[in-house]
Amino acid sequence: MTVLMVLLTLSVPGTRLATPGEIDPTDLSAGDFLDLDLSEFYRIAEEAYRDGNYNLAIRYYLASLTRNIDNEVAIYNVACCYALMGEVEFASLYLQRAVIAGYHDIGFMNADSDFDAIRDDPLFVGTMQHISAALGEAPEYSGDRYLFYAEAAFRCLLRFPEGYDPELEYPLVVGLHGYGDSPESFIRLWEYFDEPDFIYACPRGPYPFTENNVTAFSWFKQYEEGYDIQELDLLSTEYVISLVDDLRQRHLISDVFLFGFSQGCALTWMTGLTHPEVFTGLIGFGGRLDTTFVGTSSWGDAAGLNAFVANGTMDQSVDVEVGMATVEILESLGIETVFSSWEGVHMVNRPVLLQAQEWMETLRR
Repeated sequence: MTVLMVLLTLSVPGTRLATPGEIDPTDLSAGDFLDLDLSEFYRIAEEAYRDGNYNLAIRYYLASLTRNIDNEVAIYNVACCYALMGEVEFASLYLQRAVIAGYHDIGFMNADSDFDAIRDDPLFVGTMQHISAALGEAPEYSGDRYLFYAEAAFRCLLRFPEGYDPELEYPLVVGLHGYGDSPESFIRLWEYFDEPDFIYACPRGPYPFTENNVTAFSWFKQYEEGYDIQELDLLSTEYVISLVDDLRQRHLISDVFLFGFSQGCALTWMTGLTHPEVFTGLIGFGGRLDTTFVGTSSWGDAAGLNAFVANGTMDQSVDVEVGMATVEILESLGIETVFSSWEGVHMVNRPVLLQAQEWMETLRR
């Protein structure tokens, strides 16, 4: 018996799709829908969900799902939104669809407070019973899980200054992209700098995942119960240090600066504080340094290190107050810190990036 066979069948209108006969292959615009970037829809949906605007969240989740019908988390969140609105029939339907798409965490479903308002409804009770029965038939894999470490090769993109001479020393700037981004995107910031005279390296986050049918990358492994998350995060700092060591063997390098945005900014602070002796300066845009989550026991003596902290005043992901709190933490560790902001959202602001470039030039030996 499969999941599909035991799930409840609810009668709701379907979405009409274009048939092959309705598509004109000679029409240049027939595939224009492929050019849509619906990642912004997903971001808006997440924000509306957090803000309690469930109707808006559903609209944008469903719009984003038109390009990625296998995003089980988005489908599950639609079910949560309907449950919070008291729409038990819709909540049940979309919870079943989430299961079919691959969402199988029955323990989380049973504990999720989003369903509390409808949990005792007979329709929802029946839905959960059918889901439990279906998932209960999934094979159970016995054995203890553990993580082991092994060497692997990863991609990094490099840009060199105009007139680069391999016989001369150059500063190195390592750029760490944000969550879900890639080095192919982050390397474009090279064009933001003013006649850069340093080597710019953009490594790829080591943990790939799929979002909107596109492979994206994260610096940190997704949390799994039973694993030491701080140990895994420290592994990401060693990943960055390995890159710096490798580039030092390949090129003549003087000062090393670490530059990160968003999740890459969080890794910048972690790496810089665990290996302060490696870097001349740290640059962080739109990220956080959360000492309640990051283990401080591994931090080195950071006195003499320098940091440039930047945040947009309208950043919807990392509030500007978080950036100012980061400044306080860094300064308490003896790190000379500069803070800059701009009226804008979660991004790398070019004028502030140019400020950071000028700041780097004052620190170079």
